[in-house]
Amino acid sequence: MLTSTEKLQAAVSRFGPDYTALVFSRYQKPPDTMPKAAASTAPTLCDVTNYFSRDATLMWLRFHVAETFAFLGIYDTASKGQILQTAELILDHEVFSQLNLHEFLLFLSRFKRGDYGKIYQSARPNPQEFLQCLRPFWNELAEQRILAHQQEEERERKRREAEDRDLCMSYEEYQEIKMLTNMYNPPKPYEQK
Repeated sequence: MLTSTEKLQAAVSRFGPDYTALVFSRYQKPPDTMPKAAASTAPTLCDVTNYFSRDATLMWLRFHVAETFAFLGIYDTASKGQILQTAELILDHEVFSQLNLHEFLLFLSRFKRGDYGKIYQSARPNPQEFLQCLRPFWNELAEQRILAHQQEEERERKRREAEDRDLCMSYEEYQEIKMLTNMYNPPKPYEQK
């Protein structure tokens, strides 16, 4: 089975870098929960920039920001400059650029559902409000990543302990082996020379 990165590289060879950046989000359904998104091996926004170009990543972001604005019914009042600047601010942010594609798509799904409250009371889009909603999402994601890391460390610790138990014997096991050894190999009587 191919990893997300390998799928992305395969898509590039087939469609070219600019089109692939748009297609990839439709390539597979993003995870629907935070733990699944945090565990996803999808490339980050920075990875997409490194594999292709900044323009390809911005095109992917612009497409999804515009799609979100259209869903909210405010696309017609959003300028191309607002959409582009929103995409640039996400990509240029030191934290938000570390979101993988699945995490960002999960954020957009939650944003559309209204998980971060009713954002647009007016017909004019406010990209600042959109970006502010990324903060609580990032905080929740960071907690999820820490939890996943701790769970992985705990699984590794238990695995090592199980290996150690398999390699070591208890005092009771030692006593039993000693008794059986003495039973089948009794000590020889002391002989004087």
